[in-house]
Amino acid sequence: MSEQLPPCVPTGDRGADTAASVTYRVHHLTAYRYRTAVTRNYGRAHVEPRTTAFQRVLSHDVTVSPQPTRLSTHTDFYGNSSTYLLVEESHEHLDLHSRALVQVTAPIYAPDAIAQPWERCTPPHWGPLVPGASHDFTGESPRVRISSAVQEIARDVFDPERPIGDALSTLTALIHDEFTYDSGATTVASTLEEVLASRRGVCQDFAHVGIAVVRSMGLAARYVSGYLRTASAPAPESPSALATTPAGELIGSAASHAWLSVLVPGTGWVDIDPTNRAVVDERFVTTAWGRDYSDVAPLTGIVVGPPGATDGLHVRVSVVPAAGEGHDSVPNRC
Repeated sequence: MSEQLPPCVPTGDRGADTAASVTYRVHHLTAYRYRTAVTRNYGRAHVEPRTTAFQRVLSHDVTVSPQPTRLSTHTDFYGNSSTYLLVEESHEHLDLHSRALVQVTAPIYAPDAIAQPWERCTPPHWGPLVPGASHDFTGESPRVRISSAVQEIARDVFDPERPIGDALSTLTALIHDEFTYDSGATTVASTLEEVLASRRGVCQDFAHVGIAVVRSMGLAARYVSGYLRTASAPAPESPSALATTPAGELIGSAASHAWLSVLVPGTGWVDIDPTNRAVVDERFVTTAWGRDYSDVAPLTGIVVGPPGATDGLHVRVSVVPAAGEGHDSVPNRC
């Protein structure tokens, strides 16, 4: 690809002490409604924001209605916190509320690392400081398969000796421009091959496309789940409070969002969001990461009850600055 785009990642021209930072109140509601009563509900949720180099979790709690018999947390191999719930009484609804107070700082990456050829970002060049678990993100995974369609995109992005920052900028723009966001085009069961054929999908699908392309070149890429800053609106309390996404919001800001992160030696993991053609900055709240969606789905589980009992699933997310926060970030587009 001959088009040259400027690097999409912010570099060290400004110090970490002056990087944009904002504190958010995060409220995530997942609400199930059942046509007839179910007798048992077991679930696992990835809804707790995680502490990272650019994010601090000041508080977090999860509440479930009806009152669960068991409610516990677990930290997995990748450091993600998940919540397990078990409801053992007859019920016609299930509401899971996750509330957090999170401080997010815009990442700053080392300019020399971003300018290095992408070939220098493969495992042989990682050095001893990169955790061995990072190798989990270099190969195929349950939802990410390398195909000829993936390799064709990779050839358009990863020219020999191309700076990694430039390559990631091009990849972000390519997926954003050549794929159409369509919430009705795919489901959680849709395959990467189907998305590549139709060129339609949602943030989960576009993250998988980007991950597959990066991994096809021998680089490490992980799937990241989280949230986007939303308009200043009251936190949702019930499905009746659900509303359409305010005009002008980033795509994915009213529900769980997903993007990808690429390992760049010398500066760490660099996060990009092809859905919005944006670099991940202080507008994004990270909850979990894994090889793909199957590792960190927002909520999965088993319901015991009559066939066809589920009537509806409603999800609503509110990510608003905490009281006294006046900072309003400026989009940093690739």
